[in-house]
Amino acid sequence: MDLKTYIQEKNRPLYMPYLTIGDPDFESTEKFALAMIDAGADIMELGIPFSDPTADGPVIQAAMSRALSQPDFSLEKVFSVARRIHEQRPGIPLVFLTYINPVLTGFLTPGAKDYRETYDAAANIERFQKECLAAGVSGAVIPDLPYDQPEGEIFLEEAERNNFSQIMMIAPNTSARRFKKICSISRGFIYYVTSLGVTGERKELPPELKSNIKRIKKTSGLPVISGFGFSEPEQIQSIKGIVDGIIVGSLNHRIIQDRGRDSQDELVRVTRGFVDALGA
Repeated sequence: MDLKTYIQEKNRPLYMPYLTIGDPDFESTEKFALAMIDAGADIMELGIPFSDPTADGPVIQAAMSRALSQPDFSLEKVFSVARRIHEQRPGIPLVFLTYINPVLTGFLTPGAKDYRETYDAAANIERFQKECLAAGVSGAVIPDLPYDQPEGEIFLEEAERNNFSQIMMIAPNTSARRFKKICSISRGFIYYVTSLGVTGERKELPPELKSNIKRIKKTSGLPVISGFGFSEPEQIQSIKGIVDGIIVGSLNHRIIQDRGRDSQDELVRVTRGFVDALGA
């Protein structure tokens, strides 16, 4: 995922909206994503629903719950939605937001007699990454997968082999040792978490945001895209010349929560507002 060239071509910070696949239904996710891309979104972050999304606040938790309640929910269905979006807008990078549980168990058959006997973390991680690439998804953000845990080491090894990007996250309280390591092993871009806690709309951003982003860029040499808290275009003015992109998720899902299948026009309006602010 060569975002440096992409950013240079855009000549502005990138806008990366987030949608949970399957909320309010699979067809709507595809329709919303295409409309937001056509309204100017540069990257789409697509969420794989999980029952215990520990990094997400109540709005996205509710979105994942709605998605999981779909009668035809499956990981295969999630990948098919991503694939259709990619096929229709192949020039737009796609990134998954997921948790390690769907990666390790999403392709297994619950209740099968050989469920435990055939479980193979490396094989499941490899399959997940290859399924992502086949669907046009070039990277994944996995908040609950530390790089120094066994599954994290396997994921990184497979990612290098498959030319797949594990998007690492850095937060304001990341230790100096972990900060340095994350900067050295990251690929694609680094996801900077603006505030402690979970995802959600915030009225104010931390005063140290600019200095932290500068430090990450200097240490890693990678683009930094920031999320957790953006709720209105005016918030980005103070960091527009520093950050390489922003992520907006909870705002989108509050709209979907309120309007359901009729959310497209408002999602397009919000997308255009952020894109215009990033380019102004």
